[in-house]
Amino acid sequence: MRLLTGTVILIFIIVSGCQNQGNNMSPIIGNAVVEVDPAIYPVLVKEKKTFDSLYTKAKIHLKIIEPLEGTVNLLNNKTKMFVSPRYLDSKELNFIHNQKMDVQIFKFCYEAIAIICSPNNSTEKIRVDEIRDALLGNSKQYSFVIPQNTTSTYEFIKDEILNGKDPKNAEIVPTDSAVLNTIESNNYKLGILSFNIVQDSSKVKFIQVGEIQNKSDSTSNQGFSIEYFTPHPGFVYKKYYPLCQTVYIYLHEIDFSPASGFTTFLTSYEGQRIALNQNLAPAAVPVKINQQ
Repeated sequence: MRLLTGTVILIFIIVSGCQNQGNNMSPIIGNAVVEVDPAIYPVLVKEKKTFDSLYTKAKIHLKIIEPLEGTVNLLNNKTKMFVSPRYLDSKELNFIHNQKMDVQIFKFCYEAIAIICSPNNSTEKIRVDEIRDALLGNSKQYSFVIPQNTTSTYEFIKDEILNGKDPKNAEIVPTDSAVLNTIESNNYKLGILSFNIVQDSSKVKFIQVGEIQNKSDSTSNQGFSIEYFTPHPGFVYKKYYPLCQTVYIYLHEIDFSPASGFTTFLTSYEGQRIALNQNLAPAAVPVKINQQ
């Protein structure tokens, strides 16, 4: 995996100052379609708006696409750029290697998978094992609403919370946004969704999440301690909040189109600052996070 380096930035600067006269295309001139996972779409809208205002001759067109379809398009040379929390599996990475495809992978940001409820719900804290037991049908203490199995959030729930198992006891809705809409009108259920989807936090409450940490001390052979954290980007960046994932940028192009320019912008200080303002933790360059 190749991450963004000073070399890529230098190439961007050089090409920006010297337009490709053959196809009238450069990182800041021309058009590019960027396929985007629905879970990360809100922040890309903000990023595109700033990029467009800075580079008026470059046009970025965002296309919402489910993560698996975006991956297929990437592997079939149907897209130059794809942004998603979904990371390629070993078979997909081997395919890229065997086909000698020039696919670059960059870390864009870290995002929380949030647990939300109605402000009228009394739940304040929950453990990861309690989430797991409820979703697997081993406990009736909590009732969850989750997005369907085509979403990156479902994939996170299955792989990171349920250890590869599909949930057995949950209300399934089409998207992360549908989870939010359901919880806003339901006082009893809890929702699991991408934190980036919640643009207005006044209608929901974020539940603090904790995870049992085994430890030993001088007075007992084994005990456990639990600390609970909100999905604040500071806690996500430091990996204190237990439900977080990395958002990746996949870039597949030979020439230098605005897809390259947009990738460089997303991983620049300005792009990372915009991500932070959307409650996403920076992954490419350091940005000061005000811990509250």
